[in-house]
Amino acid sequence: MDRAERAIATTEITQMIGHYGNCLDRGDFDAFQALFTEDAEFHVGPDPGVDSPLRGSAGIRQTIERRWRTFADREQRRHVMLNVVVESLTPDEAEVRTVIVVFVVGRAGGEQVKAHGLGYFDDVVVRRGGRWLFRERRLTLDRVDYFAPGWVSPD
Repeated sequence: MDRAERAIATTEITQMIGHYGNCLDRGDFDAFQALFTEDAEFHVGPDPGVDSPLRGSAGIRQTIERRWRTFADREQRRHVMLNVVVESLTPDEAEVRTVIVVFVVGRAGGEQVKAHGLGYFDDVVVRRGGRWLFRERRLTLDRVDYFAPGWVSPD
């Protein structure tokens, strides 16, 4: 790949990763599911109480959407993707590392915004039909207690 092709691919991959966070924040699970290959895997560690890996775009969606519905009516979360680095890149596959910070605030008002979670993703993304998609996501939590409770239950 020449420099221009690398720059375009890196921008497209970075946009896809940002779109992932935006889909979660607004509960757009059709668009969320469309970010994964049909045979995708989503690994979470250390174990916050969710079966890992989640398998397939539909299975990933089902688990994440079910989790989202346990808190969406009482709090807003913002998934901030930072320090996106494309570690390796070919025309049809890339390895990417991204830092994630999740902020949360209650919908009732008057509450302070809190950091809910910190960690990073190691991803394998592939180009299919002209679009970059997640084939494998590996979320490594800095501390399991950031996401649990909260990942598996509303408490």
